[in-house]
Amino acid sequence: MNIIFLLRSVSSRSGVDIVTKILANEFVDFGYNVNLCCLYFSDNQVNSKVKNFSIFGDWQKIDTLQNINILKDAIRNENINIIINQECQNIPWANLAKKASENSNAKIISCLHFPILMSMDYLGKRAKYFPAFLVNSFKKYRDLKNFNYACDNSDYVVLLSEKYLEHCKELQPEKNLNKLRVIANPLNLKFKEINFGQKQKTILFVGRISEYQKKLSFIIEAWKIILSTKKYNDWNLKIVGEGEDLADMKENAPEKIYFEGKQYSEPYFESASIFFMTSAFEGFPMTLVESLQRACVPIVMDSFLSLSDIIKNGENGIISPKNDIEAFAKNAMHLMDDEQMRRNIGENGVKSVEKFSVNNIIKQWEILFESLEKHSKR
Repeated sequence: MNIIFLLRSVSSRSGVDIVTKILANEFVDFGYNVNLCCLYFSDNQVNSKVKNFSIFGDWQKIDTLQNINILKDAIRNENINIIINQECQNIPWANLAKKASENSNAKIISCLHFPILMSMDYLGKRAKYFPAFLVNSFKKYRDLKNFNYACDNSDYVVLLSEKYLEHCKELQPEKNLNKLRVIANPLNLKFKEINFGQKQKTILFVGRISEYQKKLSFIIEAWKIILSTKKYNDWNLKIVGEGEDLADMKENAPEKIYFEGKQYSEPYFESASIFFMTSAFEGFPMTLVESLQRACVPIVMDSFLSLSDIIKNGENGIISPKNDIEAFAKNAMHLMDDEQMRRNIGENGVKSVEKFSVNNIIKQWEILFESLEKHSKR
């Protein structure tokens, strides 16, 4: 089986990049011939057996004749069976895969990393300049158009969550959605025994410092509420990551917040007791799953569809009402007060994410590949 991933970049900047690297490396280990076709490649964590084909230009106008020919040559020369399009929410990328695969035997699997209709927050500051009903109407038209184009020009479309599948059926009950399949993202970390003795009184955030998506200001305000009680002076909050709003966050930060910059996150998950997530929107957040895997108990605002696929409230984490900072702080303090609760929920969290292990996720991909092979032989 010969596979080529089509995506914007292969670095360490986004969840799509990281997931692609995990899948590419694992597919190689399982005996597949794996290739990448992307605009930017700057990562040494990809297996040396993986070939990279560079495309060029504006990512929003990627379906140029030059790029179509580059991908077409890669498909022919590497005898590609499957194109995995990681950018299918953009029509030019879906069109690139479609045009390049014409007159070949390559099948297209398109991966949608977010629900079809994202929150208005996804538009950031631009959404503030227009009435909400206009923004929502425009987004619904645009996002459905993009999704339907990818769906109509793919052999399968992979969604990350069962909730996304339900959402698709609700939005377009009349549309044939037999091409849709659900495969979650694989875990990046290896499973190992948790040493609860090394857990510190540390609360953790890991992610891009981007206010419009991650809403880090909510975490800072909740931390201020926690500190105002004068009960938790032996606790601290660590922020791991970089981003465009880092300077503003530092300026508004109270005491006992430590900005760690861009770091390898595993040691932080291992030593921290609680993980905060206040995002306005997410696809399938890998940092949340990694926090569970390391028994770093998550408190998460209820702001994205896939959350209920990952967290069972009170069992393996805490789901807090969206945008309610006071409730978020109260949930945190309740957890900070009870070490045994943290341990119980942490142990449940580790068990709950075994289904996202690399081996389990790769098996699901192999079932999908086998289905494509059966279709090809008909």
